[in-house]
Amino acid sequence: MLDFLKDITFKANDVVLRAIDILMRNYVSLAGLCFLLFITSNLSSFLALYLDSTNFFIKVLLLLVFVTIYFSLQLVLLKKAVHLAKEEKKHLGFLGYLPSLSQFIFYVLGLLLYSLIAFVVYLLMYVLLFPLLYLGFDMVTVQSEIHPFLTGVIMLFILIRTSFFPFFIIENGFNTLKSYRFSLAMTKGNVFRLLTIIFIVALAHILQVGTEYLGYSLVSRILSLINSFVVIPLVGVVMSIVYIDMMKAYKGGADPSVMDNIL
Repeated sequence: MLDFLKDITFKANDVVLRAIDILMRNYVSLAGLCFLLFITSNLSSFLALYLDSTNFFIKVLLLLVFVTIYFSLQLVLLKKAVHLAKEEKKHLGFLGYLPSLSQFIFYVLGLLLYSLIAFVVYLLMYVLLFPLLYLGFDMVTVQSEIHPFLTGVIMLFILIRTSFFPFFIIENGFNTLKSYRFSLAMTKGNVFRLLTIIFIVALAHILQVGTEYLGYSLVSRILSLINSFVVIPLVGVVMSIVYIDMMKAYKGGADPSVMDNIL
């Protein structure tokens, strides 16, 4: 078991170090995309407050515009990260990284599908935990401690297994369901490795939350900037490297089923 954990940690560290090297060599382009995401998110929040009394249809139109720009930039960042991780010499230019309409729709549907899964798991856990009330557990304890913890663990597992669906959309043009199936198939047997990588790249965010909770506001703001312009582009490169490595090792079929790859 100890050798297994050492091997997992070594592979995770290798991925992160490779990602750092790629990020350092291409920081301007990746950080520039993250800056555009940052501006888009904050500008939409500002306009939502500033245009609070504006016509409802205008607000809906602006919402659609900002959502389209934000999600499109996310796909551009992912496609750019994959391109850099493959170390392809050909430069596509910004327009070459833009997603097609079908890719954008499949991506948004994938996000909605994950939200639906989260909602179903949230309700299902209440049903499964209901017998605890008859065993003497306090209602408040079940609602505020046991239910959130177990739901969070399950959703983390689902997130790890399904988080690669955007890569199959932008790389292969698969639809949402097929991309989810491939993500499940590709991540089968790699959960511990992915969990280790997620913990490493999320360390800065964990520190930010911790310093904010302890009242170190200046340190928390510094870590927030690091998260926005270092960790986020690093995560994109890390996920791209992991995707490429797992695809090279993938030995499954051309149309994997869900039931064969759940566990």
